[in-house]
Amino acid sequence: MTPLRLLQVEDTEDDAALVQHALKRAGYEIFARRVDTAEGLRRELHDSEWDLVIADYTMPGFSGTKALAIVREQHPDLPFIFVSGTIGEDTAVAAMKTGAHDYIMKGTLARLAPAVEREMREAAVRRERYLANQRVAYLAYHDSLTDLPNRALFLDRLQQAILRSHRDEKGLAVLLIDLDGFKEVNDALGHHAGDVVLQEVAMRLRGALRASDTVARLGGDEFAVLLTNTDVNRAELTSRKVLLDLQHPFMVDGRPLSISASVGIAGIPLHAATGDDVLRRADSAM
Repeated sequence: MTPLRLLQVEDTEDDAALVQHALKRAGYEIFARRVDTAEGLRRELHDSEWDLVIADYTMPGFSGTKALAIVREQHPDLPFIFVSGTIGEDTAVAAMKTGAHDYIMKGTLARLAPAVEREMREAAVRRERYLANQRVAYLAYHDSLTDLPNRALFLDRLQQAILRSHRDEKGLAVLLIDLDGFKEVNDALGHHAGDVVLQEVAMRLRGALRASDTVARLGGDEFAVLLTNTDVNRAELTSRKVLLDLQHPFMVDGRPLSISASVGIAGIPLHAATGDDVLRRADSAM
């Protein structure tokens, strides 16, 4: 049995039961709810997850086209099928143009299960494509090894923070962090060990910072931290905390490794006025 979460827009219990019976005979395990008002439909769409909406086309006080508009407003990609005894071919074509995926006459419910199977399969393909596109977009602005923002996202957030600091007249600071002796770890133990160290560094940096701060991996063993609403003195305290956290040994394949780090600090407006300048000053300080 294939589980199916079915939301039915239907004004009669008997017609809703016929649809459920047809799908059960085709091998679906149905969890269904029936609504017959716009308010009920909106509530169910908001409160629960659904695989499919099946709607009658003509109901007293509530039309199938109105139901379709509500579904598309809240869930643009949710499969939607009309099952109706009154729909004609011209009306069915018009309904398909407004966003329905199929229409079935109540007298030909044998067509329902194949239509549902097709729409569920196509919805799964669309969902996988959407997730793949989301992953590509995520990787464009994040480091794949550490899941931290990459250089492009860090520079964007830095520019936005500079604009806010000018408006709010509050300072910000940038820390550049470079791991000392990291090349020796890669040379002696291989890149796997280096990757483990970088991931642990990322986790420790996240733990040392506020949720409002940004920590990024710029590349190699270089990290950057953006501290908003702060000054250089408080940034120095943060950098000391970071260095203290990084002094603890890193465990790689059961072996403790000691890695030190260098930190450079630069602030806006004390040391620079632009993103490029503050990064250069922080790099020089490091």
